[in-house]
Amino acid sequence: MAELAQVTIDRIHHYRDTVRAYQIRVDGKTIGRVKNDKQQSFEISTGVHQIRMRLMWLQSPIIEVHLAEGDHVKLRTGPNGGILQAWRIYFAPHTALFLEESDL
Repeated sequence: MAELAQVTIDRIHHYRDTVRAYQIRVDGKTIGRVKNDKQQSFEISTGVHQIRMRLMWLQSPIIEVHLAEGDHVKLRTGPNGGILQAWRIYFAPHTALFLEESDL
């Protein structure tokens, strides 16, 4: 049986991207989605993983997590700024969303 750890993604409430769900990508593969002001938890294998959020062509920077059996990592995500940060959509789409460790 594979050793598992848990990852919880908490998406903040924000007026931008309200009706669209963010893709949760682990090691380049979509494992689920998270909607505005919601949380999703997933069990994934232990080891080193790269996690990022994606919405169409917009992305968050990658976070690398090191998971041991029974670990519970909590991450927080959302749009990176409001209307004044809209330039990111065109000039820095890989920073249009944020993803950070959280205490929840």
